[in-house]
Amino acid sequence: MVISHKTNRRVLYPLVLALIFSAHMLWADEPFDYFENSWSVIGLKDYRDGTRISPENELLLAEKDKLQLKFGRSLTPLSRKQTKTLLEGWLPVVLLTAEDEEVRYAFTLWATPLPTVNNWHKAFDWPGEGENFLIWIKVKVTNIGLTQADAKLSIERITPSGSKITPFKWSVRPGQSVEAVARIPYAPIEDTSVFDSENPKLWLNRTVEYWQGMMTKAARIKVPCLKATQAMLAAHVCQLIANDHGELHGGEGFYDTFYIRDGGYQIMELEEAGLFGAAHKAVNYYLRSQLPEGRFETQKGQFDANGQALWVFWQFYKITGDREWLTKVYPQMRSAVDWAMKARRQASADSPFAGLLPAALADGEYLWDGKHHIVGYDFWNLRGLLCTAEAAKALGKDAEAKELFGEADSYRADIEAAWKRTGLAHFPPSWEKEGTHWGNTEILWPTMLFVPDDPRVTALQKEAREVHGGGFVEGTIRWLCPKHPSAIHPYMSAYTTMASLIRGEHEQVVKDFYWYLLHSTATHAFAEGIYYKSRTAWNETIPHVTVDSNYALSFRHMLMHEHGDELHLLPAVPDWWLEEGKEILVERAPTHFGEMSFRVCGLAKGVEVTLEPPSRNPPERIVLHLPQSRSLINKLEGVEVELSSNQTKRWDFATVIKLYREQAKQ
Repeated sequence: MVISHKTNRRVLYPLVLALIFSAHMLWADEPFDYFENSWSVIGLKDYRDGTRISPENELLLAEKDKLQLKFGRSLTPLSRKQTKTLLEGWLPVVLLTAEDEEVRYAFTLWATPLPTVNNWHKAFDWPGEGENFLIWIKVKVTNIGLTQADAKLSIERITPSGSKITPFKWSVRPGQSVEAVARIPYAPIEDTSVFDSENPKLWLNRTVEYWQGMMTKAARIKVPCLKATQAMLAAHVCQLIANDHGELHGGEGFYDTFYIRDGGYQIMELEEAGLFGAAHKAVNYYLRSQLPEGRFETQKGQFDANGQALWVFWQFYKITGDREWLTKVYPQMRSAVDWAMKARRQASADSPFAGLLPAALADGEYLWDGKHHIVGYDFWNLRGLLCTAEAAKALGKDAEAKELFGEADSYRADIEAAWKRTGLAHFPPSWEKEGTHWGNTEILWPTMLFVPDDPRVTALQKEAREVHGGGFVEGTIRWLCPKHPSAIHPYMSAYTTMASLIRGEHEQVVKDFYWYLLHSTATHAFAEGIYYKSRTAWNETIPHVTVDSNYALSFRHMLMHEHGDELHLLPAVPDWWLEEGKEILVERAPTHFGEMSFRVCGLAKGVEVTLEPPSRNPPERIVLHLPQSRSLINKLEGVEVELSSNQTKRWDFATVIKLYREQAKQ
C-alpha cells in the first residue's frame, strides 16, 4: 500500500460562507439507491477480476483481502449510509462523501493498469502484461466550518493473516483542504514503493479518457432522461469489466463464468451498442461450447442453451451482415438442429409428450428433479430451428431450408397438441403445468414464435402481470420458489415488457421501463432477483450483467426495433421525451439493415426528425411512431408515420420513486 498526501492552504473568506451552507444542502440530498445491499465494481476491460465495493463500502481484493476505509475523529468505518455514485454518472470511478461535523471527506476510487507495465495504453484494453492492476483511493478532506477542526483517516488492508493500517491526522483550518492518495495493488506486491511518485491526476485522466474513448466507438444514444442515458452507458462498462479475456460472464465475483443463457442477451447488447470487438470475441466461446452429440451446453442437462446458441449465431449474422462468417458456422448450427430433431422423437407416438424434448432439470423454472418437460426448452429449440432454416435460406441452401421449415411446422404442431392437453389459456412453465415462469415468457422476444395477437400470448401476458403469485409487484414479475419467498425478478420481466412492445402496448412498456430503472443502485447497477420487502438483492448479485444488458436492450428497442423486414422508430417512448425543447439523439446505431442515425427535436407545434436510414440492406418499411399530440413537422421521404394514443400518465424516474415510497408506507 502506498499513501501520499498534500495540503491546500487556501482559506475561505467570510463572503463565501453562504456557499458552504448551500453545499451542505446539496450534500444532504443523496441520489436514490433502491438496495439496502448496494454493491458496485471498479476494474479494467477483460481482466479476470474486478474489485467489488460492498454495501459497507469495503473494497474486495485478491486472496480474500479487503480494504476498509475509516474517517473522522472517531475513525468511523464507511457504511451503507454513504451512497456510491459514478463520475459523470457512468464512468467506473466511484465517488463517496462522508461528514464528521464540519469536516467533509470526498472519496474517489478507480482502477488502472500497474504503472510499471510497458504499454499502459494497451494494458487498459487487455490484460496482456498480467492480471494485476492498481486501485487508487483519493480522499479530499475539507473543513467547511468556521473554526479549526481535527480530521482523521485510516486505510486498512485486512488479510486472512492480519492487517495493516495506514493512519492520517490533520488539524484543518476553515476552508482548508488536505488530500491523501493510496495506490494499492489488487493482488499483493512485495515492493510497492515503485508507485510512490505516480500522479493520481494523471492516472485518473487516463482512466476517464480510456472509457470515454471506448464509448466514442459505440453507438451514441441520448434521451431527455439523464438516468436512462447514464444507466445505458454504465451497462456497457459493466459488461466490459465482467468479461474475462473476451468470455462473457454473468457477474464479477458471482456467476463468474460463461452461461449461454445469460450470454445470449449480453452479446446482443454488445452488438447493438456497436462494440463489435467484444462481440466477435464473445461469439467464439459459443462455438467452443458444442458437445460431441451436437448439442450446445454450458449448464449441464438444460436444453435451452442449444436453441439460444443458434439464435446467437443468426443474430450475429443479421447485425453484421457477415455472410462468410455464417458460412463457417452453419455446419455447427445444422449439427445442433439434428440433435434437437432426434431428441424430440424419443417419446412414442402415443405419449402425451410426443414430439417434445425429453424431461430435464431446469433452474430457471425451479424444477430440479429432471422429471418435467420444460416449455421454454421447446420454445428455444423451435426458435433455433427457425434461425437455422433462415440461415440455410440466406446461404442458398434451398433444399435444406425447405426441410428445416417443414421440421419447424411439425414441431409447432406437437407444441400445439401439448398445449391443448394442459387445458390452460396460456403456455405454462412446464407441460406438467408446474414451475415458475421463465422460458415460456420468451414467446415474442427475441424473435417471434407466434403472432402478437395469438390468444395464448394475450393470456400469458395477463397471467404474468395479474395472476402469477398475485401479479406484478413494483412493476416486476414474481419468481416463485420455496427458496426465494417474496421475490421479484427484473430481467424476467423484460421478456414480458418486450412482448408488450411488439404488441404495440407503448404506455405499458414505458411504465415497465421506469419500474425497471427503479430497481437499480445510484451507480446504475441492477440485481438478478430482489426481495422487495427488504430491498435486498438475493445472493448479493449486484451488478448482474444480464440484468444490465436487458435494460440496455429494452432501452434501445423502445427507440428502434426491427420487426422482420421493417424498421420501427420510437415504438414505445415516453410522450414527454418529445415535448418542446426535448431531444432524442441516436448516432452510429447498428441494426439488421445496417448502421443508422436519427435526431428528434421537440418543437412548439410538433417534432422535427432528421434521419440517416440504414443502407446495407434497406428495410421494406420504416415506420415512425408518434403520439397524436406530437405531429411530424417536416417531411421524411420513405418513412410512414403511425399515430398512437396519447399516454395517460407521465412516467419518469421521479414518478416511480414517489409511487414506490407511497406503496412502502401501506
